[in-house]
Amino acid sequence: MKFRWFSLGLALLVSAGAITTIGCTSPVDSPDEQAAGVVSLPLVTSAGGEFRLHNAVFAVHSTNGAHAATLDSESDPAAETLTATLFQGPYTVRLADGWELARIEPDGTESPVSAALLSPNPQAFEVNPSVTTELSFTFTTGQGAITLGDGSVGISFDVAPNEDRGQCNLVSSYDYNYCPSGQTCLLADSSGRTFCASPGSLPVGSPCTSDQCVAGAQCLKVDQANPEQGSCVKFCRVSGSAFGVNCLSLGLPDSDIGFEGPAPEGTCDLLTQTGCAEGEACQYTGGSFASCGQPGSTPPGGACSGETCGAGYQCYGGTCRKICDARTWYVGQPGCYYCDSVGTGNAGRCYN
Repeated sequence: MKFRWFSLGLALLVSAGAITTIGCTSPVDSPDEQAAGVVSLPLVTSAGGEFRLHNAVFAVHSTNGAHAATLDSESDPAAETLTATLFQGPYTVRLADGWELARIEPDGTESPVSAALLSPNPQAFEVNPSVTTELSFTFTTGQGAITLGDGSVGISFDVAPNEDRGQCNLVSSYDYNYCPSGQTCLLADSSGRTFCASPGSLPVGSPCTSDQCVAGAQCLKVDQANPEQGSCVKFCRVSGSAFGVNCLSLGLPDSDIGFEGPAPEGTCDLLTQTGCAEGEACQYTGGSFASCGQPGSTPPGGACSGETCGAGYQCYGGTCRKICDARTWYVGQPGCYYCDSVGTGNAGRCYN
């Protein structure tokens, strides 16, 4: 595993002034003149090393949900700052998933770096007359300290280590080591140290370059066949994984934390009876997965011992019972009025 972390602070500057309503020629003290402010977001650092934020889309909405502005870094790829003018009032700003952070090398080339968003997302702010408001989008990766901005801009990227971020639990949200509401627990390095950050919306299994995965997952390089490709993987406990979960150890010191890998070869789906060759049935004989085998001949409701039932039936409690969807407890069909969960995921057993 490769972990490279630093903290990058991206601040919004909101400075208020006055703007006259379009189409009006009212004097300055007219009630048609409304207070307004300028939202400014930097895209490039300048001190202690240079970094640029790419594919960054900031959506600004008023608190009633109305769209106020969209700031897109790719609308002008050479721009170093994004700005928008807003009328006085409360707003929220959200950084959409898909952003990329790159280090600008001395020769002008750029190298992508893995990063996580620490700040809440979205964030609330308010535009007020004669008041400057600053919001920070702070990222973390593994470099030293740099600062961007001076004078009237007043915006900074602050880079610092994340050792003081505390610890959290990667799997159990109710453990005493938990993250604030709206944040998720991430792995900081191969020592097993953790920290809290804002989750993204990339589903498990998605390719990724930075930590923009859904809560409970992280962008890690775990594919031995493609070691440079990151993907969103879900955390699990090797010692207590649920049915149908292939929890592969991450090899962390004194930890049974792993990630959910693909199902082992030879496994199948009990509920849909898929994954087996023609003439075979998906059966459960124990463990975390079902496997393929030859179906038996014991009729539905007949006495059984072992895998002697036909395809789509399971020997449970000494009787061949139909496999059903445990997510629907009351089925209401002859021979299957109730579907009881028996510890095999969504595949339950029928009862009258």
